[in-house]
Amino acid sequence: MKTTLSILALLLASFVVAAAQVPKLDRDGKVELELRNLVRAWDDAYVKGDRATLDGLLAPEFAFVGGPKKAEYLDSFKSRAFMVESAVSTEIQVQVYGDSAVLTGLDTIKGKNKDQTVVTRWLYMDVWIKRSGRWQCVKTYSMPAPTR
Repeated sequence: MKTTLSILALLLASFVVAAAQVPKLDRDGKVELELRNLVRAWDDAYVKGDRATLDGLLAPEFAFVGGPKKAEYLDSFKSRAFMVESAVSTEIQVQVYGDSAVLTGLDTIKGKNKDQTVVTRWLYMDVWIKRSGRWQCVKTYSMPAPTR
């Protein structure tokens, strides 16, 4: 319970800081499209176990809230028992605040674990920043999506 409250406090603080900034208007939708494409690239790299692509998408300080940091996450691709067949993000929402952005979505991951097909669904929130002309994810929070 204490961990859940801490996570919620962190998320609320992120929203307050983001809301205090004046959003940069993305009138033509180019930034939103670029970020959506980066989410798709992450999904594709996850399926392929493409650590090089993931390394480029994630900032050096990247970490999951309450979970692995960047190096641990990338190392997890060396020995995956779960064979990932697909990862598809849907319901993606993008909010841009200058050189920062918050993305939320639903990631559906399908794969096999010892000849058994498994489908998991994860709600996530990513915080992306733009440095030196490119976007990188600095923080991710994910949780199992409620079953329907």
